Amino acid sequence: MLQPSFTDRDAFWVLGIQERANPMQVDYPAFWARFEQRLADVQPLATGPDGYGVYFPIGEPDVVDVFGGVAVLPGAAAPEGLVLREVPGGQYAVFECTMQAIGQTWGTICGEWAPASDYDVDHTKPCFEHFPPGCHEGTEPVRIFVPVRRKV
Repeated sequence: MLQPSFTDRDAFWVLGIQERANPMQVDYPAFWARFEQRLADVQPLATGPDGYGVYFPIGEPDVVDVFGGVAVLPGAAAPEGLVLREVPGGQYAVFECTMQAIGQTWGTICGEWAPASDYDVDHTKPCFEHFPPGCHEGTEPVRIFVPVRRKV
């Protein structure tokens, strides 16, 4: 079974594109292609070269705000047509995988790890994927952050 590491993260801000959808039904290549069309707008505001895929809960079953973007400084102004969101801090379970294994890793997290672990997923906070430079080439792993609380 997957064994995550655990980390406490501070809140951070992301700037990018967003669509409300069931994350299992998103056309991710088309979604990220739309984001790439806005790179000239986001890169000058980015705090680094890393990308983020964030799944903001909206209180509906199987539907979230699917977000793709970059980290920015607090107070950044969102160019027209882009969305600025805060990712809250807290405790996260962190899973590493390759770009090709993201879907399979999510399946294992939701289907095996979460039910058997000593943690509950905190569904009030977003899960997110961290895409460092090199992850598309396989030289760096993708990191999946799942907000958690110890089971009582």
